[in-house]
Amino acid sequence: MALCEFQSHRTLEKPDTQFDTSAIVAVVLFIFGLSLLGSRFVFSPGIEMQIPKIQNVDLQATSGVLNIGPSGLLMFNNRILKLEELSEEIEIFLSHKKLPEAITLLICIDRSVPFGLVAKVVDTLKTGGCAHIQIACDQ
Repeated sequence: MALCEFQSHRTLEKPDTQFDTSAIVAVVLFIFGLSLLGSRFVFSPGIEMQIPKIQNVDLQATSGVLNIGPSGLLMFNNRILKLEELSEEIEIFLSHKKLPEAITLLICIDRSVPFGLVAKVVDTLKTGGCAHIQIACDQ
């Protein structure tokens, strides 16, 4: 089989030197479109809303933190407590709040604290009147 030879009859031509404005027109229209869309959001006044305001509610310090250390040490309101004193301390803490049923108490525990102690503390808090309890542990 004989190999076919490729023959091109085309010659090199000089490139067109005329300025092509279609690319510039496309870029200008693109920028114009973006400015129209962007200005709509910037200059839009939005909708005015009246948010309801809560009156006669103490929103500061609506939660307390109880720390349980590795040795079973209880600390609440910067006081070191025994388990027997915790119920009374929680009752005093809740009595000073305007909405004691809305208070969430956070228990921060160490990983080495036995679960039995945590269960006793949660039971004591529930007995003392704390309705919402969250537990956090270090990783």
